[in-house]
Amino acid sequence: MGYADPQKKLEDVRKQVEELEHKAEESAELSNELTDKKESSGRRLDKLKADTKRQQQKVAALRRHIGQLAAADYRTGGMDTTVQLLLAKNPDDFLAHMTTAQAFAGQQGDTLTQLKVEQKRLVERQSLVRAELSRFKEAEEGAAAKMKEADDRLAASKAVLKQLTADERERLEKQREEREERERRPSRDKDRDNPGDPAPDEDPPAPPPGSGRNAIAFAEAKRYIGVPYVFGGESMSGVDCSGLTLKAWEAAGVNLPHSSRSQYAVSTKISKSELQVGDLVFFYGRRSHVGLYAGNGMVLHAPRPGKSVTYIKMSYMPVNGYGRPG
Repeated sequence: MGYADPQKKLEDVRKQVEELEHKAEESAELSNELTDKKESSGRRLDKLKADTKRQQQKVAALRRHIGQLAAADYRTGGMDTTVQLLLAKNPDDFLAHMTTAQAFAGQQGDTLTQLKVEQKRLVERQSLVRAELSRFKEAEEGAAAKMKEADDRLAASKAVLKQLTADERERLEKQREEREERERRPSRDKDRDNPGDPAPDEDPPAPPPGSGRNAIAFAEAKRYIGVPYVFGGESMSGVDCSGLTLKAWEAAGVNLPHSSRSQYAVSTKISKSELQVGDLVFFYGRRSHVGLYAGNGMVLHAPRPGKSVTYIKMSYMPVNGYGRPG
């Protein structure tokens, strides 16, 4: 790489790798968002298809009924009614028969009108199915493309690391571990809005503990400590950042979308001073990362590929909003 300063080389590589990892997570969260859209679209599509099938059955029944009416009408004969009356052996019977035939004719007209209405409804439903199917495919393809982008960016970060020697990789990883470990310990400056602000003489009091659903959500999230980060994961086998918050709040009876941006959109916006344990904290410009507030300026989150669910200081990443689900 042509670096004269080995330490500067490692620092530049660290920044490059972390930027690629961040971009990979950003792409993965967008993939999650599109996957949610695909699943919602799929549910709407299933309902539309069921409605269309019922409408097809209704139109088919009306066509059969019209066929029956037409057959009955045909049996009255095709000649002029005056001629039929003159030729009839029993005029009284003929007149009675004609009354029935005219009733059939009236029914046939009404049924034809109804058929036209129901056929129009069928065409409308078929059009809705086609439009929803297009949205479903667009979301499906978009989700796959974003996940590929995430995988490619993660592969690019690994490729950058491969340019280092084994010793350099080991030193870099150790430095990253030490840096993250420092950020896992609460400190006096945990609640400073600006890094340059003086630290208080004493630690400020802890925020009020989460209660009700917040407490349930946070208790569930703690069960995932040590679970590995997996793109799109939402189980004990692996979770990503929004997968962790989704599962935590699911235990509290709140259904969240599997996307950090979408979780922000559906949560009640709160200020930093209102934070309680279990609330959501969102990070980065596009809110591509989310964790659960753990008190004392800390969050519990799923960090990045290769790592597991753990605690970290909020100040470790740029905060971009707070939310309370439900």
